[in-house]
Amino acid sequence: MAVEFQKGEGPLPVLVRARYWLQFVLLRLSVAFLLGMGDAMRGATTRLAGRLAWWLDARHRGRAEENLVASGCSPHRARFLTRRIFEHFTAVFVEGLVLKRRLNSQNWSQYVRLENLDLLEEAIRGRGALFVGCHQGSWELGGIVMDLLGVPLTSIVRPFRNPYLNLWLDGARGSTGQKIVLQRGGLRQLVRDIEGGRVGVILADQNAGCDGVFVPFFGRAASCWATPAVIALRTGATILPFYTYREGPYRYVFGVHRDAMPAPAGNREEDIRAICAWYTALFERSIRERPEQWLWGHRRWQGTPQSGFRKS
Repeated sequence: MAVEFQKGEGPLPVLVRARYWLQFVLLRLSVAFLLGMGDAMRGATTRLAGRLAWWLDARHRGRAEENLVASGCSPHRARFLTRRIFEHFTAVFVEGLVLKRRLNSQNWSQYVRLENLDLLEEAIRGRGALFVGCHQGSWELGGIVMDLLGVPLTSIVRPFRNPYLNLWLDGARGSTGQKIVLQRGGLRQLVRDIEGGRVGVILADQNAGCDGVFVPFFGRAASCWATPAVIALRTGATILPFYTYREGPYRYVFGVHRDAMPAPAGNREEDIRAICAWYTALFERSIRERPEQWLWGHRRWQGTPQSGFRKS
């Protein structure tokens, strides 16, 4: 297994490598164990694993509750939703691995329902398409279904700290036909691929730092990555804000919002800000409908606006 162990300018210490390897092995063993079960037993075990993760992961549990309360939830409901969040993401991770094996070109519609995909067809016939979404539901399933439909995707990803986990996940994504480019330095490649006929994919709901584009999100200023807006203005590609959610065990929805992107007014900075605010508002709308299916444990509102503008 060829794995790069880099952190900053030097290699990772031996003990850190060993810890990452142990994490990876334990995860793979757990996955093999779960995949060997029937659906009913797997579902019960997955729910138990989600509740155990909620109990053990005090850091993300506390952060999720804090963000939910700040966004308008009562403390009691925030605690309830946080447990559901852990259960949800445990379920979609395991079910995604099962569906990756189970889905094919004949049966995918039994498990995934598509909405408003005519917008993708229109964008492809135009100057290209860029899917922009948030960490809600099961976004990975969208890539599997797009491959089954013959849609070539190029996705920008942020790597995990664990290089073994990165290698495994990138291999799984690549086996569905996706092309994976890293967030750092991947913009040019993504632009070339969109101009060459591939469909870009960016998850744009994470904190971009103090020099990001700040837009409203659940009543607070949140730092937003400008990359999707920059690509759309540079290439003329159509941004397709997408949503995905879990309807039930092994039942998912993948769709595109029909809301039109703001028309450019000619001021680059203001156009970028308007586009970022537009798709961030769509994220908020879908998250409000199913708050237990979004990653509330992320430091989404960390940082404050600085003078100047992020050059992406």
